[in-house]
Parts: sequence; C-alpha cells; structure tokens
Amino acid sequence: MIRELLKDNKKEKVLFCFSPEIMLFTFISEFILAIYTIVKYRKTAFGRAVALTLIMLGIFQLSEYQICAGTNSLLWSRIGLFAITLLPVLGIYLISILNKNTYFVKIGYVIALAFGSYFLFMPKAVNDAVCGGNYVIISGQEGLYGFWGYYYFGFLLLALWEAMEGIKKSAKKKVMKQILFWFIIGYLSFILPLTLVYIFVADSRNGVASIMCGFAIFFAFILALKIAPLYHKIHGSSKNDLLWWSSN
Repeated sequence: MIRELLKDNKKEKVLFCFSPEIMLFTFISEFILAIYTIVKYRKTAFGRAVALTLIMLGIFQLSEYQICAGTNSLLWSRIGLFAITLLPVLGIYLISILNKNTYFVKIGYVIALAFGSYFLFMPKAVNDAVCGGNYVIISGQEGLYGFWGYYYFGFLLLALWEAMEGIKKSAKKKVMKQILFWFIIGYLSFILPLTLVYIFVADSRNGVASIMCGFAIFFAFILALKIAPLYHKIHGSSKNDLLWWSSN
C-alpha cells in the first residue's frame, strides 16, 4: 500500500499492487469486514474507527481495480491516494484511545488532510495512471511524493513505537496489552515482508510496494476479528469508550 519511487521517462512511479483480480478480492474482503465491524461495534468510537480504516483500505483496492478497468483513471488515482493517506493517522488514533496519548493524532490529521486535499483537488497532483497488469503506476510531482513517503513510513513506525510503549505502561491491564500486541502483529504483517524482500531479494526491490499491498489484508482481518472483539470484551457498547482506560 506504500508508494515506490521509480524513474521511467522522467516520471515518478507509485502504487504497485497485485493483479486486478486480487485487487477486487481484497476490496470485497475488506468491505465485508467493514460491514461486519459496523454491525457489531458501531456504538464505540474505537469500533467506528476500525470500520473506517477497513473502508479506506477497501477504497484503495477498489481505486486500483477501477484504474485497471480503464474507468476514469485520474479520478480513481486521486481517490486511492486520499484513502491511503488517512490510514497511518487512523492507526495512531486507534492506539491513542488505548494509551491516552493524543498529541500525534492532532499533528497526523493536519498532515494527512493537507496531503489528502492536495491529492483530491490540485490539478498537478496526479499526471498519469497506468495499469501494468500486476500493478498500477501513478505519476506525480516527485518532491511532494517524497515528503508524503516520509509522513507515511514515519507514522507507521510511530504507531509501532506507541504500541510498544503502551504495553510497557499496561502491566496490570491484560486485555489492553493483548490489543496492543495484536496491533504490533498487524503492522508487522505487512511491514516485515517488505523489509525482508528489500534486504534479501535484490531483483524484487522494484516490487516491494506490491508485497505491502498484498499483505495489508492480514492487518484488515486482525483489526476486525481480533482487535475489535478484544476491545469490545472490555468496554462493551459504552459511548464513553474514549475514557475506558481510566477504569480498566
């Protein structure tokens, strides 16, 4: 799901993913998980945020599928970029509900909305979008995408750090430790394969973002079927779940 920078005919290449059939399957799976989460956990802020994360993951895959189908590729490129731009800060927001640290959430939303607005509305944000069969290539302004990459990877690593810090501070809160542990597993399910391929398989480095996109579906299943149920087990359906840590 993270963009990869390549140069071809002086264009910046981003957003490599698996075949259109896999994109469609992933989209359907993530939207089914989102609907399931909304039905079961919509009464809590945490549950709604999980559902929104799943929807953004699904929109990204739908956008890539539409690009490969030849349906208004520039518009769907903008939509896909906007959707995945929100994902890192949504992860930080979910973890902040657990560990009470909202500082990075506020900064993250400002950055994410700034990038997202640019991708949606600025004429030069996306220059071209081409389906390569196994992946989609989107070209845009190189400098901006570089900063976007720092934001994206930075907030992924920040989420991992916040989760680990939360575990250290939750020695007597068994279920919260379990939730944060599964967050770490979820993040590593798509970050670790990318890292291993990049280090050990030099010929595959140009496709590292494809691996990231494919493995993100595991994080979606972990969110919906492991993290959300564990949270609901402790907090139930209270609408004041943003304060649940104070009493558990």
